[in-house]
Amino acid sequence: MPVDLSIYQSALPYRGFTEEDWTVLSNALTEVPVKAGEVIFKENAPGDGFYWVRSGKVRISRQVVPEGKTKAQEQLLTVLTAGNIFGEMALIDKAARSADAIADGETVIHHISQSEYEKLKKDYPATALRIQDVLARILCARMREANRSFEVIYFLFS
Repeated sequence: MPVDLSIYQSALPYRGFTEEDWTVLSNALTEVPVKAGEVIFKENAPGDGFYWVRSGKVRISRQVVPEGKTKAQEQLLTVLTAGNIFGEMALIDKAARSADAIADGETVIHHISQSEYEKLKKDYPATALRIQDVLARILCARMREANRSFEVIYFLFS
């Protein structure tokens, strides 16, 4: 059953999408309601596709053991809100998940499975290319943010 993607259509990253792209995506995505605190995926789990946040918030974090400690603590990487994509790295590199994704309150997400995305690439290559362009821009923005964070850490500890 097609899902409503109107929330994304006016967002800057998707301005180049055509009406056909939105129709193809609305048929490829699955809408998933997620309860507060529910785990969407865990770090090191196999990647099975990627997600869009329709509403609510998703915490992306890792469990790390600080130096001198024995118990793991949550390292919050980011909190994503409506319109954001997550889980895309596993789709691109086919590696395990690099972090946990947990609903931070009642949340609705859209999911596209790896197999559905592969089918989309074969049947609608132009749509898949536009999705890949969005993913590339998102990954670049996240890498630039990570670089800025490292600069701050270096400045603070040098």
